[in-house]
This record gives sequence, structure tokens and C-alpha cells, in this order.
Amino acid sequence: MIYFVRHGETDSNVNKTYAGQKDVPLNSRGLIQAKVLAKQLENTHFDVCYCSPLMRARQTCDEILKLRDGLKVYYDNRLKERFYGDLQGKSKMNLPYNLWKVGDDQKGLAEFNIEPVMQIYNRVVNFYDEILKDQKDKNILVVAHSGIGRITESYFNGVPKDYDFSKIHFPNAEVVIFDEEKVKTKSKKQEFSF
Repeated sequence: MIYFVRHGETDSNVNKTYAGQKDVPLNSRGLIQAKVLAKQLENTHFDVCYCSPLMRARQTCDEILKLRDGLKVYYDNRLKERFYGDLQGKSKMNLPYNLWKVGDDQKGLAEFNIEPVMQIYNRVVNFYDEILKDQKDKNILVVAHSGIGRITESYFNGVPKDYDFSKIHFPNAEVVIFDEEKVKTKSKKQEFSF
């Protein structure tokens, strides 16, 4: 089973700015959320943990690890949040296109140098294809970001029919469980036909 956790709250979440791959910390509420989540997961056995190397995910993961001994953690760059280019650190704005819809995101790439949806999709799919092969039938904790959660949801439950990933939401400091048996194909990289 995959236990996917989005990091706790940050000031970027509160202020509605694009954090992307900026290394922002949890705020005081986010630290409390991480501690509460750690307590909720205290009796759940994990064989291995994978975490984004960005500070907000690491801090969330650290709180979970405080309540258990010997859990091996691997920090994986494929779990970093989407790169928002020139938008990183700036307020979210109403754009005339959807940054999380395949096709529309190309306008964001041209205007703001953001990472295309296909690129983040493929790196996350590569991550899951690899760990599910290497860690078959194990309980795996993954601590990452909202954007990674969107792709995780699609990996296990299918890509949105209109390729609009913005419809998938992951609240801060929540765990969502995915069953590896639900993955229908060996690799999901051929999901898009562009």
C-alpha cells in the first residue's frame, strides 16, 4: 500500500503564492498539523519512506519519524513540487488558461517558464513504476506536495478524461491510501496520446 502525505501548511499556502520548488518551511500551524498527523499514523507500520527533499516535506516527514525507530527514508528529487518558473514566490493569479490542464499548460510554459504537466507526470510515474517494482507488497510512506498528489491520484485511479489535473485536490497534512493492486498497467507513461 502507498500512504501518500502532503506536507503541512506553509505561509505560501496561506498567502496563496506559488511555492513550487522554493524551499519554504512549515508555518506554526503546519508544524502542529504534522505532529497531529504523526500521532494518527503512529500505529501504522511502514517498511520504507520516500520524501521530497524540499524543507516543508522533510519537516512533515521528520515529525512522523520521531514516533518510530529505524524507518529508512529516501529523499527523491522526482517528488519535488512542480517547478513554477517565473511564478515561484508570486501571488496566484487568475490566468486565462489552466496551468494544470495538458495543452493549456503550454501557454504557461511559454509565458512563465513553468514545468509542463507531461514532464511532472512522467517523473512521478517513473518514481512509482520503480518503487512498486523494488518494494512490492510493502507499506510505503510517501511525503510530498499537492502537485505530486495530483499525479499520484492519476497513477492509481486514471488520468482525468479531459486531462485537467486541477480537479484533484490534496489538503495539507492529510494521508490518502492507494492500493498498488489497482495499477492496471506496468507503466503509465503511455497514458497521453499527444
